[in-house]
Amino acid sequence: MTVEIIDLRQNENIDSITEMLRRVSRAGDPREVLIEFAPYLRRVRPSDLYIAVSVRGLEPGRYKVTRKFRMLGETGMQSLSDDDPWADWDRIPTHTGGLIGTIIEHGDPLLIRRLDIPDDPALGDLIKDMGSCLASPHFDNGEPTNWAISFVRDPEGFDLEKVDHGFLLGSLVGTVTRQVLAIKREKELNEQLRAQFEEVARVQRSLLPSKTPDIPGLEIATSYLTSNEAGGDYYDFFEFRDGTWGIVIADVAGHGAGAATVMAMLRAILHGYVHDRSGATPDDILRYTNDRLHGAGIDGKFVTAFFAVYDPAPNAQSGATLTYARSGHNPPRLKDGRTGVVRSLDGASTIPLGVFIDYSACSACIELKHNDTVVLYTDGITEAFNDQREMFGIERLDAALTECGGDPDCIVDHVHAALYEHTKRMTRDDDQTLVVFQYVGTSSP
Repeated sequence: MTVEIIDLRQNENIDSITEMLRRVSRAGDPREVLIEFAPYLRRVRPSDLYIAVSVRGLEPGRYKVTRKFRMLGETGMQSLSDDDPWADWDRIPTHTGGLIGTIIEHGDPLLIRRLDIPDDPALGDLIKDMGSCLASPHFDNGEPTNWAISFVRDPEGFDLEKVDHGFLLGSLVGTVTRQVLAIKREKELNEQLRAQFEEVARVQRSLLPSKTPDIPGLEIATSYLTSNEAGGDYYDFFEFRDGTWGIVIADVAGHGAGAATVMAMLRAILHGYVHDRSGATPDDILRYTNDRLHGAGIDGKFVTAFFAVYDPAPNAQSGATLTYARSGHNPPRLKDGRTGVVRSLDGASTIPLGVFIDYSACSACIELKHNDTVVLYTDGITEAFNDQREMFGIERLDAALTECGGDPDCIVDHVHAALYEHTKRMTRDDDQTLVVFQYVGTSSP
């Protein structure tokens, strides 16, 4: 194949335009856009004074002078205003009438020659030595919301054969400025949102136990790894006066501030109910919680939960017991302390909390034998995806539990290592929570 390649940068105009557009593309502020455009704009539309005007959001006939520049030499420019129109909009005075009032009332591009305006309502004596002006509207959604007005001292100024090029370039400046301003505002809003989400996440973490409690007969380890957004994972421990303990893990559907708010509601409901309520069964507690969440009208949200009551010594002849109820939550894993076999605690299951007012629940009970380990987790673990969109799943979780003894710290470490091996990344799409406890009792069986 034979082709002819012509390097257009050999053309001086194209070379200068290319370099200008490259610099403009790096601009992070509207002021930088104008500074980069100005030298080229002056070459195609020479001027002695440049005025920027905005009517955005103002009543008809009213306007603000947002920028004033005196042109110096071939490429220099001197700003005659200190206000930043994008940050100090309210401080900039609003005007009516005068030359600018005539221009914006006309609404279309204007060339005005033989000026003789010793004093103007908005510009004062700034244009007393100017002989001509060229006014270019910058359109937004079809309406002239901004104006660029160039002045020269020559009463016969501006070449009619070239004003179209200058008008088009001026409009381009306005379009790029709006885009840069929109990007800047988007970044600022994202930073504000990020700060708010970080604050929500900090509050959310403060609602979790500050330290692992000392529960008779149990060794405990917990892990709470957050996703990129505030989520709704929750775990907690409750001490009852009769010597039993409540253990809960829960997950609010969704992410963000809404999920975190429901998580805070759940915590408040549980702490308000289980306080000083010895003898309450897990299904009693979940029924009450469902009624309160449903009554709060958390439309579009629901909560999966597992609540257990641990009794370290129900009587002198037996070991510890774990009575539990499950509302749509992932079945915990039980690692047998003698055989190492991992099985599912999938009994006593019902629908998630907060969905229906008609809610039925029941409790199941198991005896914890020496070195038995219970692993509670949220679906952020089993539903963690790798690059091939394969879930971590129950089989990989059970494999991680099998690879070590029942020591809670060991299990947490092995699950984290297996997750990283699967996903190959440290970030998470969902919160990942583990609550692991091993029954060590007071003596071996």
